[in-house]
Amino acid sequence: MAQVIIVSNRLPISVKKEDGKLVFFRSVGGLATGLSGYTKDRKNQWIGWPGIANNELTTDEQSSIVEELAKHNCRPVFLSQRQIDDFYNGYSNSVLWQALHALGRQPASSAKRQRWWRAYREVNEKFSQAVLNLAETGVRVWVHDYQLMLVPKILRDGRSDIITGFFLHIPFPEAKTFKRIPEHKKLLDGMLGADLVGFHTPGYVANFLENCEAAGIAMTDNREPMADERVVRVADFPMGIDYEKYATSVKSKEVKAAIRRYQRRYKRLKVIVAIDRLDPTKGLVERLKAYEMFLKRNPRLRGKVVFSMVAAPSRTAIPAYQRLTKQLSSLARRINKKYGTAKWQPVDYMNVSKPFEEVTALFHIADVAFIAPLRDGMNLAAKEFVASKRGKGVLILSETAGAAEELRDALLVDPKKPETLVSALEQALTMRRRELRRRLRHMQQQLAANTVQEWARDFVTTLQRPVPGTRTQLVTRTLQGGSEQHLFEDWQQSKRRLLLLDYDGSLVPLQEDYRTARPSAALMRLLETLCASKSTDVVLISGRPASDLQKWFSKLPINLVAEHGASIKMADRKTWRIIERPDTRWKRILQPVLEKYTDAKQGTRIEVKAHTLVWHYRSASPYYAHKNAVIIKRVLKPLLKQYGVQLMQGNKVLEIKNPHVSKGEVARTWLKRDYDFILGVGDDVTDEDLFTALPPSAYSIKVGRGRTMARYRLPSPKEATRLLRKLR
Repeated sequence: MAQVIIVSNRLPISVKKEDGKLVFFRSVGGLATGLSGYTKDRKNQWIGWPGIANNELTTDEQSSIVEELAKHNCRPVFLSQRQIDDFYNGYSNSVLWQALHALGRQPASSAKRQRWWRAYREVNEKFSQAVLNLAETGVRVWVHDYQLMLVPKILRDGRSDIITGFFLHIPFPEAKTFKRIPEHKKLLDGMLGADLVGFHTPGYVANFLENCEAAGIAMTDNREPMADERVVRVADFPMGIDYEKYATSVKSKEVKAAIRRYQRRYKRLKVIVAIDRLDPTKGLVERLKAYEMFLKRNPRLRGKVVFSMVAAPSRTAIPAYQRLTKQLSSLARRINKKYGTAKWQPVDYMNVSKPFEEVTALFHIADVAFIAPLRDGMNLAAKEFVASKRGKGVLILSETAGAAEELRDALLVDPKKPETLVSALEQALTMRRRELRRRLRHMQQQLAANTVQEWARDFVTTLQRPVPGTRTQLVTRTLQGGSEQHLFEDWQQSKRRLLLLDYDGSLVPLQEDYRTARPSAALMRLLETLCASKSTDVVLISGRPASDLQKWFSKLPINLVAEHGASIKMADRKTWRIIERPDTRWKRILQPVLEKYTDAKQGTRIEVKAHTLVWHYRSASPYYAHKNAVIIKRVLKPLLKQYGVQLMQGNKVLEIKNPHVSKGEVARTWLKRDYDFILGVGDDVTDEDLFTALPPSAYSIKVGRGRTMARYRLPSPKEATRLLRKLR
């Protein structure tokens, strides 16, 4: 694996001064956990700010910090207090944070805004230079979050060989909101410097693409943005948690001790818990007001419940956060004064940061987690609560949090509608135990299969996948001119030839209804001509079932491969040979899941083959299709592992199949023979196995756009068949 450099605003190890001495301490956040495996490799590095202004440090102290962090494969970027004030507190959190959460911009003078923007650019350039100083040839760089949105473009301008991924950990708003930032086009341009841009949810992906279109950035047929004649992959990667850590936390002595303390503190009260950073986006005020309304409406529950609210201090130098701190304290006092008694206080408000042991102890004893942010990229606290529970516990979750896409068994609420919050509290505290356990079990199964480690592995694997040593094969290397002439010359000089051809999307255009994609008379004549040569073996390798291929091509002397390699009919045989026996057990389990998300009116349908299940969504609206495709992948993930089958994302299809069946594997049946000319043509992800299996001397051609391992590219099936007609 190539070198990986992680770039984030903060390092996983921070520094502070205590009594004039440097103290180093580790972060316990989800990002540090998910990426810890990469920094164990000495060639990989993590670049970020160490958490202390360089104004506070002597030259020797800075050297000591560099030396200590190097032991952990971390490299610091030192910032002055001015840069922290203007870049971090100013532009990042008083402009970008507000806009990306669709909260509206905080008022600031034009001069101040311009100063903040200059600092933002300056710090992004500083981080980029740190990467360029470290990067080996072909390095993969993973840039994180809204503080560093300009870094991908700066890296691309500095080094063409760097492969860059960018992940945004917070929401991305609609175009009408984001365009209010004067620098919005520069920020989009910065992000599009990456090869891969990731978000938590399909909704954020859709918003980003909408912003690209509104800014006049060209889009491909596959709804991928084009930047500098490159296709930029944009996808959702929902971040998980360290599930085992929370699921087994109750075994810890420290957690057990904390549980006993909270049990004595709350005695026999029903516990409603909320653990958040103190931030305007978290809806803390709205939750306290909803709880106050709940107490007013349910006098019988007074003295029987407690709202344990932890609001960890955050960005204390920003005025908006200072005002929120005062407002929450005042509101908690008002509720306690209004409804409390000498023996009972309805709100236990804690404006402190709690360590892991305290957090998991609170989650463990809580009957209800009340998590209702106004807007949140993901909200890992909701997932941590679910993972920490044993048999009981209700999650109330805002539908505007990214986690709501996965945790559909939570009680979903609209934080802007107080009535939904109050009703959810009432429902949570009266839910039947059987229903409660069922919901919790489903959510735990979901989280156990989608951990933070899986999230990191998925992103880095996606970033690694398209690179065969250089950053070509995106939209370049079109087969034309000299390269096409060279192919014709090799064909004419060869004595033994092999053509490996995909069908849908390669020889015929993709149809909205796959059932209508019959071969034309012209295509049949072309294949008949190619098969007529005794020196040429023609193999049609398709995802189609054998019945389709038999019906259309049985009269031609052509080799047929069905369902990507599950069965073969040789040109000189009348019968099909089964390579992999059908296994219907997994289809009986997985097909009902696909049916749940299938609606002919919405443009989706299921195709059932002997060896595969296919969910087609070519006719569906892009938003509906993408949203349900993501949900299907997540829901099926634990079942795929259980039955040992593979889900592949094709061109507007999801295909479930035996992982031992692939076009690359079946192609080896012919590749064992001695050919002096080999041509492979395909358009989809399933054809990448074929391209990879071909020898370096072969001509591999990708039809259409998208990342590929093929050597060459043609824009359409029309151009592919034009090329084949010239092979005389």
